[in-house]
Amino acid sequence: MAVALPFVHEPADRIEQQPLLGQGGRGPGRPVDGGRGGGGGGGDGANERWSPGVYRVGMWATVAAVSTVFVTMAIAYVARSQNPKFWNPLQLPGILWASTAVILASSATCEASRRAIHHGRFTAHRIWTAVTLSLGCVFLSTQLHAWAELNAEGVFVAGNPHSFFLYFFTAVHALHLLLGLMLLWYVFMRSVLPFWRDANAARRRELADASALYWHFMDGIWVGLFVLLLVRP
Repeated sequence: MAVALPFVHEPADRIEQQPLLGQGGRGPGRPVDGGRGGGGGGGDGANERWSPGVYRVGMWATVAAVSTVFVTMAIAYVARSQNPKFWNPLQLPGILWASTAVILASSATCEASRRAIHHGRFTAHRIWTAVTLSLGCVFLSTQLHAWAELNAEGVFVAGNPHSFFLYFFTAVHALHLLLGLMLLWYVFMRSVLPFWRDANAARRRELADASALYWHFMDGIWVGLFVLLLVRP
């Protein structure tokens, strides 16, 4: 005698429908396993190719390259600060402390987003990614406010070497942070648009890992620059 087994339902935010294959020998109704194989067979479309690990390797290479830029800037700053000629130390705008708090908070929310997608909590992943994007925009707005405050006080780029480095550090970091915001926006759109949301799960997790790595890196760079401007005025 046949016994009908009840279906087990998972919470809506922990599952996302996968496209079904009715051809290719997998059998009708079998979901595509996006986490296996990166050669173009089940993933982000039948014709789209992806190799597992490529995002992580590419991001580590990017981090290494960007590190050389900021390390060179820091060395130049320290070397110039040892020569007192024309060096007029500035008091940093107080809002830069708020900037630091905001970017540290954004690092925490970015990590929450990354962990959420690894645990299949897709709704939480979208929410935390959106919060990180918002905090990143707040950080940039505080940087612009700091510039406006310095400008109002008559502190300009060409005022003295310390003011030059202050503007230079914040500008170069902001440009790199904008790239991080663009990457996070891409991750966010892949989680909300229907034709991307149901795609390769492993690829989405690795993309979240790569974007989180870059964001944490930029957070750490800012903290390092801020401390450097404080301790070596």
